[in-house]
Amino acid sequence: MIKNLSPSRASQFKTCPKQFEYANVLKIKEPTNEVQAKGTTIHTALEQLYDRKPNDRTLKNLENIFRNEWNNVRNNEEHLSLFKNRQEERAWGLDALRLLANYLKLENPKEIQPLDRERWVRGTIEDLNLRGILDRMDEDDNGNLVIIDYKSGKAPAIKYKEARFFALKLYALLIQKEIGKIPKELKLIYLKNSTIHTQEVTEEILAESKKELLNIWTNIKKAFKEDEFPATKNTLCNWCYYKPICPVYNANPPDTEKLKKISVEITELEEIIKALSMFNDSHELPIGSELHGIEMNTIQSKNEALKSKRESILSEITELLGK
Repeated sequence: MIKNLSPSRASQFKTCPKQFEYANVLKIKEPTNEVQAKGTTIHTALEQLYDRKPNDRTLKNLENIFRNEWNNVRNNEEHLSLFKNRQEERAWGLDALRLLANYLKLENPKEIQPLDRERWVRGTIEDLNLRGILDRMDEDDNGNLVIIDYKSGKAPAIKYKEARFFALKLYALLIQKEIGKIPKELKLIYLKNSTIHTQEVTEEILAESKKELLNIWTNIKKAFKEDEFPATKNTLCNWCYYKPICPVYNANPPDTEKLKKISVEITELEEIIKALSMFNDSHELPIGSELHGIEMNTIQSKNEALKSKRESILSEITELLGK
């Protein structure tokens, strides 16, 4: 059972419990793709732009920030296999620069002084620990808070607009709990087609969001208890990394029960290791303690052996996902 939930995880379970299971229970990691790398680097560039003095927040400097940031991370392991050649990488970079140019069509950074950027927010709602990082928070001329989220993709059709604000509503809920003030507005900035979607925040909206969040949390706990994470067919399936192994699209999906069992064991062992690390010798613990007399080396060896088995199973599944 997971101990914390983020707005993105909550949205993921809401969209498809099976995808949530693959990512958070079985921990089948989705490799970074070109779209994700672009979005992450763009976010970092926009964050760092506001480190500059207002008059230095120009398109040229924004482009240079992006180039520098990409140069810093392009040789990281997660990015090494993203492109077949330099020409492909160059085309990717030019598209990213176009998106950044689009941002300056939507906002004038010289006139903006963010209250917070990449703000870590957390809070407890009943028995749920909710936490996450919001892109930006501003304060308008009247002292009202505005939560902003950058999206490198395209703005959805109006009929899908409301659903995209779910995560930001949860951030607004956390801000309210943290500082006792309700944000006035939520803003989604879509760079692909230079569009801004906004939504006013009210106490009623936050109450509805809290109710929906707790309902999702109840369903997550039920899914863990019953070991049942149903796949939900939806409009985002074609972009889902896990589609090749999903039972909705695969008549013979891989058996993940062994992987699940091993993952649970690893989690339990790592909790024991964390507890034991607080003592020089487990014999210092009370005799009645479950950890009394347990050898750290024994637990660590068992954990490493299980991780090796897990990696072997994951490699077979990853091969299917890569086809």
